[in-house]
Amino acid sequence: MNMLTTALLQAATDNPAGDLKPGLEPSQVSPGLAGFLATFFLVVVVILLILDFNRRNRRLRYRAQYAEQRAAEDGLGGYAHTSDTASRVTTDADDAARSPKPRTAPSADRDETGGSSAHRD
Repeated sequence: MNMLTTALLQAATDNPAGDLKPGLEPSQVSPGLAGFLATFFLVVVVILLILDFNRRNRRLRYRAQYAEQRAAEDGLGGYAHTSDTASRVTTDADDAARSPKPRTAPSADRDETGGSSAHRD
């Protein structure tokens, strides 16, 4: 550790006036306008990505809250409706009862609107 401190101090004091090595000009050492523009572009892109991430995260959170509220209002269960959700187990029969019924083609004795085509007297 002591050698590292000595090496750093020596490197810092080798050039106390801030002069460049012989043969180098300040434009060769500086990143210049291109380096500044590249860094500025990266900073802007990162800021835009952070804002986009926050917007998407907020939207996802609001959708989850809305879905929870709807489930509680409709009485379908969910975290807001049941008090002990950990002990609730759904079976295949429960899932089948909740799933929508498949639509079938109208039978031959019904017209297009679903009413009976048989004439009553």
